[in-house]
Amino acid sequence: MAEGLGNVVALRRKSPLRVVEPPSGAVSEWADEALMLAHGEGSEEAYAELVRRHQRGVLNFTYRMVQNRHIAEELTQEVFIALVKNAGRYEPRAKFTTYLYTIASNIISKEWARQKRRPKFFSLSAWWSSRDEGDGFDPLDHIRDERADVEQSFVRGEISEAINQALRHIPEHQREAFVLHRFQELSYDEVASVLDVPVGTVKSRVVRAERALRPHLEKYREYMT
Repeated sequence: MAEGLGNVVALRRKSPLRVVEPPSGAVSEWADEALMLAHGEGSEEAYAELVRRHQRGVLNFTYRMVQNRHIAEELTQEVFIALVKNAGRYEPRAKFTTYLYTIASNIISKEWARQKRRPKFFSLSAWWSSRDEGDGFDPLDHIRDERADVEQSFVRGEISEAINQALRHIPEHQREAFVLHRFQELSYDEVASVLDVPVGTVKSRVVRAERALRPHLEKYREYMT
């Protein structure tokens, strides 16, 4: 993953640089929208900050959608390459996260279409039992930290696999709305913008997803926020 994003940075450096008057304060204090505008004007520092802030969230989102670590990493790289390619055309008409996850959603939709034309992937459930790789990737953002600290690693692995298996039981359009709202913490309005559907449709999909998932996750309810 690090090597892939290194290629993205290399692509960024090939873009023409223009002088821009940056906001005051450290880059780490800038709003996402200001960072993206500065990125569009050629600021590599602003782009690096966007990657730092959002790489993990995008990776978690793509993983939940495609259920394959390697493919999720490739799609995440595509998302950030798209940021580079579209930087000069960016206009802050909505929250940056809405813009970012719209790009991610479009890329995921293309991947779903590709998957329908080829054999299904096997689930590498054993991967979840390994916690010593040190890469910081964990799709269980909403398991309470205090519980995770005291439970045995095999319990975390069991919950991880239960969530992943449960997500497979719901239609893709419901899964996407549910994950964007519950795990990526986008509002209903933001999800509606990402998916280009009415807010009422988003709410309906989330409710249907929750109802469908509940029986599969009832055993682990005490661990979930």
